[in-house]
Amino acid sequence: MYRPRDRQDTLFDMEFFLPPSKAQRLEASWAETFRHRALPLIDESQFASMYCADNGRPNRPVETVFGVLLLKEMFNLTDVEALEQLEFNLLWQHALQLSPEEAHLCQKTRHNFRAGLMDQDLARVAFAETTDRILSALGTKVSRQRLDSTHVVSNIAWLSRLGLFCETSRVFLSRLKGAHPRLYGRVPEGLRCRYVKEDGQASGYQDARSNEGRRRLSVCARDVYRLCLLFQDTAAETLEEYALLTRLLEDQCDVVEEQQSPQQEDDDVGEGDVPVQLKPAKKVSSASLQSPHDPDATYSGHKGKGYEVQVAETCHEDNVVEVTDSCVRDTQATVPTLEAWAARDVPPEELVADTGYGSGDNAVEAQRMGTELVSPVSGRGETVQAETSVDRAIRPDDFYVDPRPEEPAVCPAGHFSIAQAQSPAPAQHLEVTFDRSTCEPCPLFHRCPAQLNRAADGYVVTVDLVAANLEHRRRAEANGQFQERYAVRAGIEATNSELKRGHGLDDLRVRGRPRVELAVYLKALACNLKRMVRAFLSEVTEAIPARA
Repeated sequence: MYRPRDRQDTLFDMEFFLPPSKAQRLEASWAETFRHRALPLIDESQFASMYCADNGRPNRPVETVFGVLLLKEMFNLTDVEALEQLEFNLLWQHALQLSPEEAHLCQKTRHNFRAGLMDQDLARVAFAETTDRILSALGTKVSRQRLDSTHVVSNIAWLSRLGLFCETSRVFLSRLKGAHPRLYGRVPEGLRCRYVKEDGQASGYQDARSNEGRRRLSVCARDVYRLCLLFQDTAAETLEEYALLTRLLEDQCDVVEEQQSPQQEDDDVGEGDVPVQLKPAKKVSSASLQSPHDPDATYSGHKGKGYEVQVAETCHEDNVVEVTDSCVRDTQATVPTLEAWAARDVPPEELVADTGYGSGDNAVEAQRMGTELVSPVSGRGETVQAETSVDRAIRPDDFYVDPRPEEPAVCPAGHFSIAQAQSPAPAQHLEVTFDRSTCEPCPLFHRCPAQLNRAADGYVVTVDLVAANLEHRRRAEANGQFQERYAVRAGIEATNSELKRGHGLDDLRVRGRPRVELAVYLKALACNLKRMVRAFLSEVTEAIPARA
């Protein structure tokens, strides 16, 4: 049953029993600042949906459970180490406003709380709402932000290609045996013995030398096809492990018209021909299945198997402390990040990111949302001459066009449009209309691509939004001011390093996307709270007079 916590101090709080010297040191510690500055930022009501409203035993205060998780990430501790600190460290007890008798948290409570966070996606909600309160408490300006990715290595065994086939087949067969024993009886004995022992453990078929390994890999590919075909349109299709098997087949193999026959020395000789063959290793996608124990993990050639996490951070020159303002998935990160900010009503005016985020489509969408994307443009493009040059005609790309209909376009001569509308075709094009009385006496009129539209009584030009955006960004790069604006992007590398080295993001102890996302949000929020505590603690330290 959900019950909010009563934060009122009592006469039994430990600070009332400490000697004055220790009490003074406690008041000047990080724990005091965390207790009065950070802990009140946790809104317990946002977790109320995890508990029954009117039935059952009252819950352990959410503030305590969530606070322990945050302190664990702030100090990069294991669960066991965090519980030791909770039970025996007076600083932790003071920070969480607990008496020594209250300083205990059982394993089941932690497990259920984490499960609730993952099931209801509350870690993301708590991160966003608590971060907004941190921004308000620090007076942090969010009008300028930077975005970058960092790789999180998955906590899975490194499997060779042969090992991946063997382990995926073993996992499927073991699950099939438990869920559908009768269907399991259909599996040919020879195929079954290649992957599973009687006790369900791996048979060791993946342990082979290079020459033997290549031959066994072809056998495994044919076995996967046989298993997929054998249990098609059966109850086994509902198993998650069967879906992984079919995904493995699609990722690693090509179904061909000609039947592929096992060779005399192959282990599956006599088990039938199959129309499948292995893909060349270079044609296997990096998004392919890497392990049946973490299906969401992908592969990066020089970074390993895991996840790409997008980290956004404030970077205004007036900020005392920069705050990690967003952590999103890798899928087209620019637009989802801007949408997340828009939902929180904190869209930045300027987003600084590297070239990978600066595609024309991303820049146009950012501009449509009111954000300028400061990012280098890939490719040099055509050398642009001055608009006043007589050597070339003006192109539609030379017009500055804002995708927002309320914002006027500007021609190379500096004239503003009187109207603009979405072009019927193709997409991402605008029809921009300029006043006839302005265009005809213009000195650039003979070079302008705008055409007279008598119905509109003006000159109309169709502008490709993406091409125009890229063109103007290329010109901006030639300006020295661009490099000054872009230089702040490098600062986020320090934040990525802090998350990895200071908070253990480079060595997660969990696997699977839900658990990884939970860990990332908690670590990012813990990093923000730590920075806030340090900022307020420095103010307290400066206010304390020096000893004579």
